[in-house]
Amino acid sequence: MNKGLLYIVLSLSLSLIACREKNAPEVEVSTSPATVMPSPRASASVAVMGDTVYIFGGRDSHQHYLNDMWRYVVSTDTWTQINTFPGKARVKAAMIAYDGQLYVGMGFSGEKVYLDSCYLRDWWQYSPQTDTWQRLKDFPSANVVGCTPYHSDEGIYTFYGMSNGFSQEIYHYCSSVDRWDSIVCQNESPEPRCGGCGAKIGNRCFFGTGYDTWNNRDWYEFSLSDHEWQTRQSLPGKGRQLCAAAATDRYIYVFGGRNFGGDMTGGEVFAQYLRYDSAEDRWEHCGDMPCGKAENMVAFTLQGKVYFGLGENEEGKVNDKIYRID
Repeated sequence: MNKGLLYIVLSLSLSLIACREKNAPEVEVSTSPATVMPSPRASASVAVMGDTVYIFGGRDSHQHYLNDMWRYVVSTDTWTQINTFPGKARVKAAMIAYDGQLYVGMGFSGEKVYLDSCYLRDWWQYSPQTDTWQRLKDFPSANVVGCTPYHSDEGIYTFYGMSNGFSQEIYHYCSSVDRWDSIVCQNESPEPRCGGCGAKIGNRCFFGTGYDTWNNRDWYEFSLSDHEWQTRQSLPGKGRQLCAAAATDRYIYVFGGRNFGGDMTGGEVFAQYLRYDSAEDRWEHCGDMPCGKAENMVAFTLQGKVYFGLGENEEGKVNDKIYRID
């Protein structure tokens, strides 16, 4: 073999090895099947109260919007459909458990992206104790799709969202007086976006990713007490939107999502999931999800364990499985 050919072979070999190492998991994380939801869906909303998981809305494999609510008890692996939500069926609603109640609302219902009536501002409280719904004060902004909710002792917060454009709004909801207030940040906010994700560790709120004409991979921490943003380590690789995220007491896991490539190609859906170490401000590859490529998933933390699943693949096939990180 001449020297030129030998050099080419060695270069290709080293490139393949580097590629394999780049895509290989940086941290070994084991997963196992946890449950199968009787009604598969994508773009649903999820909240946890005690040892019970609630999943609401989304759309099914026929692209029909849903307004049903399901309760999952992990200790018995049982699913129960509960009192149907009285509002419109929708996708990308905001949902969170707070002070013994569930709060859910906003989102999108319709086929025309720029029709105002498709952007839903209604806000509801569900009482698990009485299995009843109560309508509350509407959300004050039109940017109601894909808001990321958090809570603290002071109430519920919603981050960003979209309607006819991208938002960087933060609102606070006080349940005791049924009131929404706009939060004014004390320093420059991250760029407006839709399809972002985030999770909370203790009193630390983390938020990022999403889409604002470009696919974002930036990552931030927001102080609920000081209303200040701090830039954190960006996600590795390509930017992404429509991810799901859930946290333990140290780590935040980000699952799947899409790198939007425009109307002509649709871009790329990810099979990988990542782990953010909040103590060291570092991201790690965890390998591929057992469900393969997926976006519009749900993720939640229950009894210290992170769960993820549902959503859809590149062809729009909707998943019914939920997995657990062991």
